[in-house]
Amino acid sequence: MLIDGLEYVNWNRDLFEKAHAAGLTAIHATLVYWEDTQESFEKMNYWDDLIQSNNDILMHVKKSSDILVAKETNKIGIVYGFQNSAPIANDIFLVEKFFSRGLRFMQLTYNNQTPLAGGCYEKNDSGVSRFGEMVIEEMNRLGMIVDLSHAGRQTCLDAINLSKKPVAISHANPNFFHNSIRNIDEDVLKELANKNGFIGLSVYPYHLKKSWRL
Repeated sequence: MLIDGLEYVNWNRDLFEKAHAAGLTAIHATLVYWEDTQESFEKMNYWDDLIQSNNDILMHVKKSSDILVAKETNKIGIVYGFQNSAPIANDIFLVEKFFSRGLRFMQLTYNNQTPLAGGCYEKNDSGVSRFGEMVIEEMNRLGMIVDLSHAGRQTCLDAINLSKKPVAISHANPNFFHNSIRNIDEDVLKELANKNGFIGLSVYPYHLKKSWRL
């Protein structure tokens, strides 16, 4: 079983066929960065159509057992993810609406401050806000994964502590490997491990040592 923990490309049939030939079992696909609510629902419609038009090799994954089905049926399972919380604006009820459409990962922030939390590029990391705490609770209730990629250090620590379920840092590297704003320090990694969370390593050039870059 081979799972791509996060991907963002301009997908087409040729790329799906190459991923399928490479033996990928599932892909966590980024649907949204900065889109607003309506645009995000439109992106989900687009991906629903994309999967349907390629359903000989693709299927929409909504629960972990679906990944096993994808493996058994020789398809790639597509997991829907948002790299920002912008689509929910200030409306917590949108979390469930997006979940009902198949969203399974959502980042609290993409580098910048959001109503939920502080991003890693902010001068002052606010940590998780009161609204952010409510959203994390709702995500836990539904079974949506809290993704802390692009979050600030204090936000990461707060979210790991607040979440009743393990959280993810879907794409980053340890700071002891390469010191980058987007990479993760040892204290966060320890807290993540203590709560059974996981980190997905990143091959983005600026998250790597210069000697590792292509």
